[in-house]
Amino acid sequence: MRHLSFLFLLLTLLLSVNQTANAQSTELGVIIGEPTGVSAKFWTSGRTAVDLGVAWSLGESGNMHLHSDYLWHFWNQSGLAFYTGLGGRLILNDDTQLAARIPLGLQFNVARRLSLFFELVPTLPIIPETSSDFDMNGGAGLRIRF
Repeated sequence: MRHLSFLFLLLTLLLSVNQTANAQSTELGVIIGEPTGVSAKFWTSGRTAVDLGVAWSLGESGNMHLHSDYLWHFWNQSGLAFYTGLGGRLILNDDTQLAARIPLGLQFNVARRLSLFFELVPTLPIIPETSSDFDMNGGAGLRIRF
């Protein structure tokens, strides 16, 4: 099972690198919530992006989380976007876990190079076993655009 988790993460990262080759810009920042960590967004067009995160659960377990999502943005004229997407999350601990993610969020471009975002992310555990129980992650963050 660990080999399958590693292959999934490697495939996601390779697809992300391929998608970012034509990116218009890159954003790097932090997300505070559950989990808390570093967030990067690679724009592939004006409406689509690949989001990557490396974060840590602040709960008792202190697990490391890695995630990657493909996002679709729906902008309004004030610089506010609703976004949704599909992705995966890998939790690294003694019993590695893989889950599907469905991010739902808002992004506001505060300035030309600065954005704020808020997201809720239902997750569905896949490995070690599929269950019908959804988990919920979420947080607020700040990114600087390069």
